[in-house]
Amino acid sequence: MLVASTLPHCMTENQDSPEEIYANRHSSPLPGYLNQLERETHLKIAKPQMLTGQVQGRLIAMFSKLIQPEKVLEIGTFTGYGTLCLAEGLQKDGEIHTLENSEENVWLARKYFAISPFNNQIHIHMGLALEILPQFTCQWDLVYIDADKINNQPYFDMVWPNIKPGGLILIDNTFARNGVWKSPEAQKPFEKAVSELNAYLAGLAEALVVMLPLRDGLTAIRKA
Repeated sequence: MLVASTLPHCMTENQDSPEEIYANRHSSPLPGYLNQLERETHLKIAKPQMLTGQVQGRLIAMFSKLIQPEKVLEIGTFTGYGTLCLAEGLQKDGEIHTLENSEENVWLARKYFAISPFNNQIHIHMGLALEILPQFTCQWDLVYIDADKINNQPYFDMVWPNIKPGGLILIDNTFARNGVWKSPEAQKPFEKAVSELNAYLAGLAEALVVMLPLRDGLTAIRKA
C-alpha cells in the first residue's frame, strides 16, 4: 500500500524556504516508496541535497503523465528518485533508460526500482554518458538531464536530434547554485558552462523554452 506524505520526512523547516514548505504541503502526496527513498538517501548517501525535491518530482511526474512517453532518457540517476517520477507516466510498454557513472549511489536506486511498479521498465546503463549516448538509436519522447553540469551542452547536442516532435527535454540546476548571477570572469567552469547553455537555449529555433525558478532552476525545452 502506498503511504501518503504531507512534508518530506528528511527536510526540516529550517532547511526549506517558507515557499517550498507551503508548496510541499499543498501538492499531491508522494507514493510511499518515494518517501522511503528520500529518507534512506538522507541517511546513507553523501550529498543528499542532490535528490530531486518533492515539488520538482511531482512536476516531473506531471510532465511525464501529460506526454505519456514510450521512450524516456535520464542522464544522471543518483539514487533514482527522479527516475521513478519520470516513470509514472510511461505507456504500458514504455521504458526509461537511465545513465549513471557512480556505483556508490546506484545501489540504492536499484533497491527502490525493485519495489516500485516500474522495475521491469527501467534500464540502468553504467558508465560515462558521453560514451553511452552514441549507442542509442531510438527517438526520445522525454529526456531529463541532471548530471555533471559542465557537460550539459554536449549532452543536449547529442540528444536534441533524437527528440520526437512535441518531445520534451528537462534540464536541472540551470541556476548553477546561483553561479549564473556572477560575472563571466568570476564564474567557475561549470557555472560558465551552465550560463552559456542557458543563453543558447533562449535563442533556440523550433523550440519553446521556459526556465522555471524552481529550486536551483529547471528548464523545459519542447521541440516544435
